[in-house]
Amino acid sequence: MFPIMMNSNKNSLKAVGYAVLLLISCQSVLAAPPKVLATIKPLQLISQAITEGVIDTDVLLPPGASPHNHSLRPSDARNLHSADVIFWVGPTMESFLSRALPKSDKVHTLAMMDIKGIKLRKNGSKESEVHNPDPDPDHGEFDPHLWLSTENGRTMAKAMAETLIKVDKPNTQQYQDNLVVFLNTLDEADARNRELLSGVLEIPFFVFHDGYGYLQDQYHLNVAGHFTLNPEQQPGARHLSNLRTKLKEAGKTCIFREPQFQPAYIDRITEGLPVKVGVLDPMAEDIDAKSGGYARFINSLVDNIKDCMF
Repeated sequence: MFPIMMNSNKNSLKAVGYAVLLLISCQSVLAAPPKVLATIKPLQLISQAITEGVIDTDVLLPPGASPHNHSLRPSDARNLHSADVIFWVGPTMESFLSRALPKSDKVHTLAMMDIKGIKLRKNGSKESEVHNPDPDPDHGEFDPHLWLSTENGRTMAKAMAETLIKVDKPNTQQYQDNLVVFLNTLDEADARNRELLSGVLEIPFFVFHDGYGYLQDQYHLNVAGHFTLNPEQQPGARHLSNLRTKLKEAGKTCIFREPQFQPAYIDRITEGLPVKVGVLDPMAEDIDAKSGGYARFINSLVDNIKDCMF
């Protein structure tokens, strides 16, 4: 009987050991941080500031791609369906995502244009307004480039932190601490940029497409005109003729290209005029996705504007 009992005890110990290993394995799976995906680089920069020390935020669009006309690839679909949290601007910007977002309740998606308290700027407006999204929102009348406002950057970061805390409670303190650091960094960036721009606020300049209204509002810049409303559409001859007249009237001024687009008409319309050409990248292609990246992105836009003015 004794050997049988010993064998029984060994089996029991093995069973307990297997159960412990299984429990540890399950706890490890449960403790794994969520996979976070942002559709565009500027949102990745904000999200990364919040997920720093927990997990790196991935980005959907590759460098050089425009959210206005991006076509989903098989790898994009895999990234979308493997994510636990997806941050995007909204269908007005990433129209290609409207039908592609995962429908599973396990995937948490947050459209920045739907956040309560976000400031949305009406297309063609000279100022932003607080827009509280409707239950069934249609944002077609609003400018989707909302990440170019640091005030919106703060609102988005807070909403991202709230979403991540709901999904990943064990890392709540890290998300909260990261949010405080992010907000302080933006306070420093705003103070820096207002000082840098104080001597150039009255100088008119021209941008490639009508997407800088939020930056204009944030720092009270004098954007005098744009080459096109939509970067994928060729502007009409009348618009370009009117713009050349404005450039002549402005005298010594600056125009800004974007690295994602290189239309030949910019060279034609500025030929013979005392115009300096700079570059503004609203998609932050050259900014590393590390802590402080969003502030560096906004600072780089301000630096390029000021450098072109002198």
